[in-house]
Amino acid sequence: MKHVRTVAIIIHDNKILFHSSQDNDYWTLPGGAVEQEFIKEGLIREMREELGEEVVVQELKIIAENKFMYRGSMIDSIEFYFSVKLPKDSSLIAQNSFTKVEEFGQLNEEPYVLTFKWIDISKLAEFLILPRFLVSELQNLKENQVKHIENNI
Repeated sequence: MKHVRTVAIIIHDNKILFHSSQDNDYWTLPGGAVEQEFIKEGLIREMREELGEEVVVQELKIIAENKFMYRGSMIDSIEFYFSVKLPKDSSLIAQNSFTKVEEFGQLNEEPYVLTFKWIDISKLAEFLILPRFLVSELQNLKENQVKHIENNI
């Protein structure tokens, strides 16, 4: 059964917001599993849970069929990446990095700390970003274009 994930691409001043958990050495875009809701509703809920912010979900940018290993298990997911805007008065915009506690972990996980970081688009290749296709795709986003990606690790 496919895992359905919804993901935020939050860009401000040519920087994209990524996060990493305390147990990982890589960065990912914020988002999470869809839970008996529409995909955009799930993304709004995930951003409320992860960032404590009410976001505006904009256009769909990437649909990815992504197969990868996670903690020893093969994950077969379909992921919907949306352009997302933070509120204009968000305090997160001015912070280069910050931490939040993820209270609603998957697979019966205990709450854990997420570190968020704004990474300059031109420097994405300097970081271990997963899935790996994101580096080139985020550097080449186009308006009114949805990319479909099949990624099998």
